[in-house]
Amino acid sequence: MEGTNQTRYVAVANDLMERIANGRYPVGSLLPTEFELCALYDVSRHTVRAAIMQLQNQGMVSRRKRVGTRVEADTPSGGYSQSLASVADLVHVAETHIRDVQDVRHFVVDIALARRLGLEPGSHCFCMSSVKVDVNQRQAPLCWTDVYADESYARVIPLAEESPGELIAALIEREFGRRIDAVDQQVRPVQLNNDLAHRLNAAAGSLGLNIIRQYRDDQGGLIAVSETVYPDDRFTLVMQMKRERRG
Repeated sequence: MEGTNQTRYVAVANDLMERIANGRYPVGSLLPTEFELCALYDVSRHTVRAAIMQLQNQGMVSRRKRVGTRVEADTPSGGYSQSLASVADLVHVAETHIRDVQDVRHFVVDIALARRLGLEPGSHCFCMSSVKVDVNQRQAPLCWTDVYADESYARVIPLAEESPGELIAALIEREFGRRIDAVDQQVRPVQLNNDLAHRLNAAAGSLGLNIIRQYRDDQGGLIAVSETVYPDDRFTLVMQMKRERRG
């Protein structure tokens, strides 16, 4: 894997996709174990797990405890690849979205949360919950955001309170030297429960947009995870998608 210009876990994901497409790992079969993939590509388990999550997000594999990673399709869903334009775009957005911290809690990650957000089960983390408002439109809260990070990064908590316009992941990057190389994003519709609707001054039961972002280094290691919920009338997601060119 050395010498590639791609993020390492993306390179691993792309190679696995190619092996699935050419029948090396046919639909219905199991991929090699994490340890076998680490040896095959000479990468860390973080890198392998991030690569497999890429394949999961594209509907090509599924994972089951004590079973393994099963190949479900030999092509990505829809044949398209989508990504954020840049980390700089996220930083720019953060500068106009002011954080009003509501709560900070420290806890041990359970299996359900680990599966949903990509955290490590049993790890010690903190979660900072906040309401955000747009500095140009203060009439209503813009969104609710929960940011999760390892407890070892807890010294950024007061910094996040002092710098409400700076991404917590960016604070970790600056304070601990963990360079953000890629951001994986998952988007899905949700229904606002009574509590969240009240906090966001929205109608209970109305639709919202849930965005989970996983901030990763060049090895695929997780730096932080954010989960944000927007009422449907306060956010529009716009991105460009291009069809991958195949030789």
